Amino acid sequence: MRVLFDNEIFLIQKYGGATRYFYELIKRLPSKDTDVLLYMGRFINEYGLENYKDNFKVFFGKKRKHIPKTKLISIKIQKPLFERFAGKQKFDILHQTYFGDINIDKNFKRIITIHDFTHEKLGENFSSLDKTVRLKKLAIEKSDGIICVSESTKNDLVSMYDVSNKKMKVIYHGNSLKYDVKEEPIVKNSYLLYVGDRRAYKNFGIMIKLFAINENLKKNYKLVCCGGGVFTKSEMDEIAANGLADNFIQMEAFDKKIANLYFYASAFVYTSKYEGFGIPMIEAMYNKCPVVASNVSSLPEVGGDAALYFNPDSVSELNEKINLILENKEVRNNIISNGIEREKFFSWDKCASETKDFYNEVLG
Repeated sequence: MRVLFDNEIFLIQKYGGATRYFYELIKRLPSKDTDVLLYMGRFINEYGLENYKDNFKVFFGKKRKHIPKTKLISIKIQKPLFERFAGKQKFDILHQTYFGDINIDKNFKRIITIHDFTHEKLGENFSSLDKTVRLKKLAIEKSDGIICVSESTKNDLVSMYDVSNKKMKVIYHGNSLKYDVKEEPIVKNSYLLYVGDRRAYKNFGIMIKLFAINENLKKNYKLVCCGGGVFTKSEMDEIAANGLADNFIQMEAFDKKIANLYFYASAFVYTSKYEGFGIPMIEAMYNKCPVVASNVSSLPEVGGDAALYFNPDSVSELNEKINLILENKEVRNNIISNGIEREKFFSWDKCASETKDFYNEVLG
């Protein structure tokens, strides 16, 4: 079996859940019965998949410097280059890394992975120039097999499109942050941890409201925001207006440093109003960090009994769960121990094995 991967996700994401997924999957696939053909083109991705090129049957790619606001033009320029490359190769399956309308005059099976339906459900958060919804619909129609990263995402797919159940497979993500943290804490104060983007549907504003009403947090805790870029002016204004300028810290950290932040955090708080999977939850679990998460979309599916859940529209409910995780030692210890066991259910090796099985199902 020969599996071809295109370059689209690697030229639009330096870091992120989708590129992490393909990095972990692709490097595990080569075997006696599976050849990988990987075209990364002129990519900006930082995970280092090119370091495994000797394991691939065919590899083409060269890293370039990231130039902001060039995503659309880069996709447009590189698409025909990939199609020309693919036209010269022998392969059984094309596993697309995103939803580009790839046209290749060959007989093969087409696989796509759907991580979420954020663009469809929360379109107001994206530019009117964004074509993801249209391209995803076309990719769904043209695909021979669809991998969904959670039952929640599969249910969203079924509710939006007429797709045969035989065409779909739920395959969970794994955890990449398996480090035994021995270093001293990066942040010396007691803190809650927030990871990733802070755009509207991520619901970051509820954390400002939480600290504003909780005197214990305001006096004794920081909120460490890892990733997502520096605070915007509007965020800084709101933080300052609530007297929290000394409480909120933003920093960029990757892999071992993120593991350090999880390990020493008093709690990881996941405030998002929609997620297709939610990798940070299992990262926190592995690092013995208690999880407090929204009770929406895939988060209860991933977290199981290893998190406390709250209504993402209710700051009072979030406040109640934060107080419980900080003040009730028995509840805290149960959440941590449940998390250690829950995280073991998710594995990139398992993801790769189930994906290979699905390829064979699609090939018949």
